[in-house]
Amino acid sequence: MKTGLGLETFQVRGLARIRKVVAVLLGLAVFLWEVERLGDPFKGFLLQLGGKLGLPSERDGPYLLLRGLVRLLNYEVTQELLKQAKGGRGRSFG
Repeated sequence: MKTGLGLETFQVRGLARIRKVVAVLLGLAVFLWEVERLGDPFKGFLLQLGGKLGLPSERDGPYLLLRGLVRLLNYEVTQELLKQAKGGRGRSFG
């Protein structure tokens, strides 16, 4: 999962900061583990967002779930920014 999260690029110094990063990553790992374990429709949704092709030989691993979660969060942030811009609050695009 280290590669999927891009941890090689983190340049965190100081024990307190390292602990915060580890806490966030552990929380993310537990969330993905629960999604995998429960196997509800949300898992299928995240797998689709993550790029699942639907091939019989394809494995549904944590990387697809993680990629799907990142895409979902990016969508939500984008929608919030567009809503703020449309309502005259926050940043304006244009």
